[in-house]
Amino acid sequence: MVRMTEDLPVSALATVCNFRATPAARDSIAKRCAMAKADLAAMDPQAQLGLIQNTRPLHSALFDGLAPANWPDAAGTYRGTPGASVLSAPRAVFLARKVPGLRNRDLCLPASDVPAAMAALSARLCDLWADRPGQTAPYRDAAFLALAEVTARFFTIHPFMDGNGHIWRLVLPVIGNRLGLDARPEWTADRRPYGAEFSLALQWYNDHPTLLSDQLRRWFAAST
Repeated sequence: MVRMTEDLPVSALATVCNFRATPAARDSIAKRCAMAKADLAAMDPQAQLGLIQNTRPLHSALFDGLAPANWPDAAGTYRGTPGASVLSAPRAVFLARKVPGLRNRDLCLPASDVPAAMAALSARLCDLWADRPGQTAPYRDAAFLALAEVTARFFTIHPFMDGNGHIWRLVLPVIGNRLGLDARPEWTADRRPYGAEFSLALQWYNDHPTLLSDQLRRWFAAST
């Protein structure tokens, strides 16, 4: 996990950008997620690749008009984007400690590093799209390891001020399908299907990468 400087005030890290702040917003986002899921499924593979490489249009479609006043252009904008309100915005993930070893706060990539990190992730996703690892490996081990890798990278970067989970829960089934894996019905986009164990697997990814791939086996299976 890449860490920010520890002298950053907790008050700055805790500044809230919450697209789901009202019941009406939550209902709207649920409907937008359903439409986005259908649109993604209907796209041809090249269009799917373009969208997973650059999720900013998808993020904007989900959250346009729902950003709080202090982050007016947060929808569809990476942290670290020059000229944006999120140019230097910090981001931390706060968690309740529900399993042994789970940290209650994860510091995400500094905003200044986000654009370059997302460009590198985009290139990696393009390679996976072309190579399609795991399609012939027993039990799709390579496919699950690849899903775990890009999942850990995305959540470490946390490119958006809010809504990162929604974005990844929409695009991961598309990546999985390309690698011969289908998302189970329990994998939902609007609401998190996972809990503290998933967060723990993310936090421990660098030392124990198979923990996250094993978690993903709960929601993905070999295509039939």
